[in-house]
Amino acid sequence: MDELRERTNPVFNTARATLLQLAQAGHTGAAMMADKLGLDLAGMTATDEGKKAMSRSNVAVLELRYRSMNAFIEATGAKTVVDLPCGYTPRALEDFIADKRYIACDLPAVTDEMGPLVEKILAERGQKRNVAYHGVDATNYASLRSALEGVEGPLCITTEGLLMYLTKPELAALMDNIRRILDEFGGVWITQDPEVVRVYIAMTLVVMSSDPAAAKGAVQALGGTADMNTVFQSKEGDKAKSTLLATKNAFGGSAANVMTVKGTPEQLAAAKDFLRAHGLKAELTPVARQMPKLSSLDPERTELARQAMERVNLWTITPDGDAVPVEGADGAFGVDTAVDGGELTVTLRGRVDSLTAPDFLAAFEKAAEGKTLTAARVDMSRLEYISSAGLRVLLIMTKRVGAGRVTVTEANELIRSIFEQTGYDDILTLQ
Repeated sequence: MDELRERTNPVFNTARATLLQLAQAGHTGAAMMADKLGLDLAGMTATDEGKKAMSRSNVAVLELRYRSMNAFIEATGAKTVVDLPCGYTPRALEDFIADKRYIACDLPAVTDEMGPLVEKILAERGQKRNVAYHGVDATNYASLRSALEGVEGPLCITTEGLLMYLTKPELAALMDNIRRILDEFGGVWITQDPEVVRVYIAMTLVVMSSDPAAAKGAVQALGGTADMNTVFQSKEGDKAKSTLLATKNAFGGSAANVMTVKGTPEQLAAAKDFLRAHGLKAELTPVARQMPKLSSLDPERTELARQAMERVNLWTITPDGDAVPVEGADGAFGVDTAVDGGELTVTLRGRVDSLTAPDFLAAFEKAAEGKTLTAARVDMSRLEYISSAGLRVLLIMTKRVGAGRVTVTEANELIRSIFEQTGYDDILTLQ
């Protein structure tokens, strides 16, 4: 099952690399966790290019994001922290979590490892904390709500390294879910994800510039409303571009979507409009307001990083207005398969998301084992929703059966829009 989870949700190298980067930045908790998990850089990157991408700039970016998020979480004063996703970070071990309830949410493949590991480390330290790990899918309201059973608000919900991986329909589902939760429990949602590209570019300029004077000029060029990518290319050229490309290739990269803000007023307005459409509003605070000490940089470049972070924001998101939350589709998942001659028939029910896509893939591969398939028909008349994890299974199916030989029948309007927005309407035959 672990192998199926990774094939349907290929972001685990990114999450594990985060832990290694924090360890390289001198975080003792991260180093302890990486050691106990048996992780090392050679095991995380398959190419020399990937190893080069694990550079000082990557480490500085991760340390800045992680430590500044901790400071912002603490500043909210919330007694319950909902980390979505928690990844492989050592946040459960931080001192400021000691008097809080910490609810760590991620895909089961992550939480199944992290929960026992954190419990073991806390026991070794003789510490008792109110920490719980839950396997969830952020687009699945039922799974999120079940993780909050018995919890009292207000909450501080965090997302770190999530939004850039979601398609527009997945973003919409996530926002509807968070709006429902904040309406019930109160509190805030905080994230740097909309400006993660700006964080990366700014910090890479600070770290990679050949001398502090050049770095200072690069930071000053980040002012105004210019797209940071443009500044990045003009200041550092092919060297910086190759580093970004190596990182994307090594750890899965990220997709641009409406919640990726690189610097233009139009992008900022589009992101705020998208939030507003889902009953949410955002307050922007410069990351420099909670600028941490950085072990990965010397004092001079740390100060330059602080100046750069005056131009990059944390987003504090809360409910807005009288919009009615979307109830969502919470039906139970089911899959049936049958093979007649060379044609495979698959019937799906409920939701195919990060939690259920591994079961979808397992059912397909069991049905296809040892057979020559010439066509596949997927009945979606009882399917309510499909996420990118489910789309990956359909792609695997298409590669196995053959291009143009997978037909989808009776998909609802939402699922058809997901196919159209992701280009799967060109890969599948829709009826």
